[in-house]
Order: sequence, then structure tokens, then C-alpha cells
Amino acid sequence: MSTVSSEPGARVALDIPIGDSPTPALAVQTGIFVDAFERWAGRKAIEAGASAPRLRLLNAVLCHGPQKMADLAEALTVTPRNVTALVDGLEGDGLVRRIPHTTDRRVTLVELTCSRDRVASQFQTYQASIERLFEVLTVEDQGTLLRLLGTLHDRLQSDSGCSVVGADGPDA
Repeated sequence: MSTVSSEPGARVALDIPIGDSPTPALAVQTGIFVDAFERWAGRKAIEAGASAPRLRLLNAVLCHGPQKMADLAEALTVTPRNVTALVDGLEGDGLVRRIPHTTDRRVTLVELTCSRDRVASQFQTYQASIERLFEVLTVEDQGTLLRLLGTLHDRLQSDSGCSVVGADGPDA
């Protein structure tokens, strides 16, 4: 039997025979980590000034200028419906606005109406909090983790044919 941590200081007993391979325990531990990381990163985003999906959308518009809604959905790996909900909320808060495309009247663009410095500062604060998580790892371990995450990302892409960078699921 193997044990994995679900919360700081707590251990969860797994009834998974490891045998020659820790793969089953690794799969469970990864799920536990991903869930905990998403909750933690969500709190860090709120501390920085907005939800993670809102920060990511604002940063995309900051970095790339006015964006088509469909392009934002693809970049954020969310559904067009979720982008609409995000933009509705951000527009209601006076942070973005919808404008017509200059050459294609079927297309609506999203542009910032708030301070570019404010968006940059909030996103940098959020990003820095995530970077601090990795300070507990040695530089060598960070390099190994970076390499392993790249390998796993490549495997995800080859299995699904889709990029999963920045995926945040269905919540807006």
C-alpha cells in the first residue's frame, strides 16, 4: 500500500499495489495536486485583484491588443460561451468594452478600457505568487520538473491533438 498527501500534513492511504511501477500512485497524486493547485492559484488570483480566468483574459488583451471573442476563447481554451460571460462581467465592471471590427462588421473585438499598468501589475503579482511556489525546489529539481512537464504536455497534445496550455475548464 502507498500513501499520498491530500492536504498539507495529512496523508491519504491508497489501496494501490505499486509493484514495479509507481504509475497508479502517481496518477492519483497528480489529481490531488492539480485540484489543490487550482484552488490555491484561484486564491492567489483573487489576492492579485481578479479571478484567474479574468486575469488571463485581461492579460491576453493587454499583450495582443483588441481581440476577437473567438480568438480569446481559443487562447484561453474555454468555450465561446465562457468568453462571453467573462467579457460581460469585465464590461460591467468597466474594464473592457466591445468594439466593431474595422473591416468585418460580423466580428466584435474586445479592448481594454482600464489602466494597462493596472492589468500588468495584477497579472505580474499573480504570476509572481505562482513562481514563489517553486522556490522550495532546488534549481536542479526545477529544471527536471520543467522538462517532465514539457514531456507530459507533449504527450497530451499527441493523444488529443489539442493544446492544453492555460486550460481552465468550464467556469467563467
